[in-house]
Amino acid sequence: MLDKSIAYRLSIYISLAVISVFIVFIAIYFLSNQKTIKENVYHKAVAASANVVGNVRYHVVSTKEIANNISEQIIFYGQHEEADLFIERLIEKYPFINAIHVNIDTSVPQLPYHNFYCFNYGDSIRCFHNNTKFKTCISEEIPFKRLQENQEPNWSEPIRCNRNNNVVAPYYSPITITGDEQKDKHVGEVICELSLFELNESINSIEIGERGFAFLLSKEGTYVTHPNKEWILKRSIFKVSKKIYNPNKIDVESILQKGLTGTTIAYPEYLDYEKCWVYYTPIEDCNWTLIYVMPFDKIYGPLYLSILRMLFFSVLGILVIFMLVTYISNRQIQPLSSVTNQLKNFSSLTGDSDATSMNEVKRISESLNNLKSWYEKYKLSLSNEVKKSKDRQRDLLQASEIQRSFIQTDFPAFTNRDDIDLFAIYKPVHIVSGDLYDYFFIDDDNLVFTIGDVSGKGVPAAFFMSVAQTIIKSSANKKSAKSIVNKANKNLYTNNQHQFFLTMFLGILNLRTGNLTYCNAAHTPPYILRKNGELQMLSQAHGLPLGLYPDKKYKEDTIDLTSGDSIILYTDGVTELFDENKLQYGNSRFEENIKNLTELPPKEMAERIEKSLNLFVGESKQSDDISLLIIKYKA
Repeated sequence: MLDKSIAYRLSIYISLAVISVFIVFIAIYFLSNQKTIKENVYHKAVAASANVVGNVRYHVVSTKEIANNISEQIIFYGQHEEADLFIERLIEKYPFINAIHVNIDTSVPQLPYHNFYCFNYGDSIRCFHNNTKFKTCISEEIPFKRLQENQEPNWSEPIRCNRNNNVVAPYYSPITITGDEQKDKHVGEVICELSLFELNESINSIEIGERGFAFLLSKEGTYVTHPNKEWILKRSIFKVSKKIYNPNKIDVESILQKGLTGTTIAYPEYLDYEKCWVYYTPIEDCNWTLIYVMPFDKIYGPLYLSILRMLFFSVLGILVIFMLVTYISNRQIQPLSSVTNQLKNFSSLTGDSDATSMNEVKRISESLNNLKSWYEKYKLSLSNEVKKSKDRQRDLLQASEIQRSFIQTDFPAFTNRDDIDLFAIYKPVHIVSGDLYDYFFIDDDNLVFTIGDVSGKGVPAAFFMSVAQTIIKSSANKKSAKSIVNKANKNLYTNNQHQFFLTMFLGILNLRTGNLTYCNAAHTPPYILRKNGELQMLSQAHGLPLGLYPDKKYKEDTIDLTSGDSIILYTDGVTELFDENKLQYGNSRFEENIKNLTELPPKEMAERIEKSLNLFVGESKQSDDISLLIIKYKA
């Protein structure tokens, strides 16, 4: 090359320089976009998997909650011969429940039947009851027997049910009652079968790109769901072909057993061994692992197409530049000075080209900087969990303030009346409470008063209580206790999204006549303390708790009060209070305490009862919400 003309060598050198610049630029563009695409795909996978995980957790958590709710309430419903209807309503409301089994020991009294079995059968639901255990499609399976032996709430390995050829994941929840020594005694079991076919259809309905898909693996590596239904429970990830993944490079056992999150490369048989990008993450509620699969060509196809276009135009540009440089060199570079001038002109031309290239790189750099800035914000959001925790605590306090605004705590209640006096004590065990009490006049002569207790704990139960209080007050447009309760029950059932129910006592006291009309919906019976010291319990029950069945009708009773009589209403947190030795306060102790308060006003009565409770509890912690309402009729 040294013996070639200057023009030729100049053309070659410049062409090589241009080729080098193009190669470097294409490499930078490819690597930068590859990193960007990888990050985008990862975050899209996390977002999409969160959608799938949320869908799975809805089925899993709902199944657990249903089983736990049944185990807490089934004895109550069984004693009222409502167990079949209770279970059937749950299966009807949650179609992904394949079947529900309930087995209660015969030692539990007042139960006409101890064994219940309901299952989906085509478009209908079939329920059976007996006093012997039913032999079902899962009862003889080894994974299920292990759950029964442990007597702990947990999931079984998925099982194929021969009754309808469905694949189910049974959840076991023990039934316990409080024994003689205040210890939980195991008296039965509830098993809810989650239909994995329903879950599989739900997962497959979520779009994951054009050909992507997701499926679930059990802790043992078994396919729990998959787009190919024939593989469910029949294949294990540990027994697939080595063409799919290399066991020496991918430790699937650690991923499943330790619940790891990450990405890898695999070649799934379902996509004809096509190279795919895989994202995996655990579902902690049931020890399953979600696998998210996306074909490589759908991820990097646009980038490869862009690179091919760029290579085509780069080669074309190099040829044009080479011909231009050769032409200019041959025509213009004759003497050395002429060559210098032409090099200057060429430097100016390449300077324009370089400026153009720099502008493109700058645009790419700005895109990367924007992505980096976004990613830094994303990482910063993860570090703000402590702040979010404080925000949640603040929200709880605000919820408590909202709830307390519904509770009347300003006494004396009616400063302009001398025919009635009342006082109340409200002591929630947590920030928010499931207890309620209220009192208000519907006209000049009739006082409505209520006290109740919502099942469940936490903010949902507290807000259900507030909704219940509002509904009861809005329903009090008649002077009939049963009419108010019937109307409130229908409205509460309509607004009940969390399977809560409300025990409640509602009374209407005519201050002119002393006549008390009342309805008790499974609440603790109140007492009437007569002026002469006689203590009378209003033990009549007029129906089940509110919010369960909209068509249940409630009854009412009446009783007459004379001037000086008092009504003592309370929640079960009063009589079920325990001392340091786990001894319960009880109704007898409560009644003896009340009998000594005949001549006292409601405020002093309530304060003495509270003092008695505090002395009894000692250093022991309060275990349930306490509400006490005392009304003295003085007309």
